[in-house]
Amino acid sequence: MKKPSKHLSKFKPASDDFEFRDFPFYWIMRLGNRYTHKMEVALKKVDMNKTSWRVCLILRENGALSISDITTHAVSRLPTITKTVYKMQEKGLVQIKPRLDDGRVSEVTITEQGLTTVATVLANTTKIFDQVYDGLSEAQIRNLNNTMEHMFNNLSDD
Repeated sequence: MKKPSKHLSKFKPASDDFEFRDFPFYWIMRLGNRYTHKMEVALKKVDMNKTSWRVCLILRENGALSISDITTHAVSRLPTITKTVYKMQEKGLVQIKPRLDDGRVSEVTITEQGLTTVATVLANTTKIFDQVYDGLSEAQIRNLNNTMEHMFNNLSDD
């Protein structure tokens, strides 16, 4: 880890020159909460919650994954994802089977019904994503993602 720079002090709450509107986490939380609220309203229409939504998107992109792998991608807790996945299976959105090469591992795949539900949610939330990305270029979004990934990695448990 590099030595902290003095010019970054204004972004740290303990600093005398700190202003909360300059604090990235202020905006991350505001954006996250507004996004979550809008998505919860849209997801409620298809009897889904935000955790189920994340699981569906993760499985749609990655194919079959263990519950532990889903937990890692969702940045959630294992009991939360396990409970969610089994509820999703009851609704027909996912299928859980023992992994062929290691029966101790539960492998989860999204079903056709799950993919149909994802398509419905995407159709109903396009406006949210059009709205949030309005006025931003692809380069700005990529830069934002790279910056947030860098900050996330800085907070690793290593």
